[in-house]
Amino acid sequence: MLQIYFLTVLTNIIAGLTISAPYLSTKIEGFQIFSERMENRMYRVILGAISFITGLFALLNHSTVSVAVLGDLIPAVSAMAMGIILIIYYFFNEDEEPNTLVKTIKMLSEKYGNILGIAGIIIGLIHFIIPTALFL
Repeated sequence: MLQIYFLTVLTNIIAGLTISAPYLSTKIEGFQIFSERMENRMYRVILGAISFITGLFALLNHSTVSVAVLGDLIPAVSAMAMGIILIIYYFFNEDEEPNTLVKTIKMLSEKYGNILGIAGIIIGLIHFIIPTALFL
């Protein structure tokens, strides 16, 4: 379905921008305004849920423009990974003490979050430009 294809591209780009917003605001002049808006907890959890569900649907359903089974693999996995990170940020900011899984994901996302966010942006753009690539 083309709707799932388009949502996969869109959520990869938007979730990538959201996750790498602190890094991008230091590198791109004027991005600080968007970075501040992307720190909203409700925005992050809703975007995370949409990204995860879209990635899951992209794994289960291939688009007509891509190769069957492998066509949406990398965009779907990256959308699901970024969705999990955005949802974990919501639960980590609660007042109660988080469990070890949440702490581990938070630590890894602080260390590698910028890389994953920029990779998500690139994957989304490449998947949009070249929809028939084997793994994109």
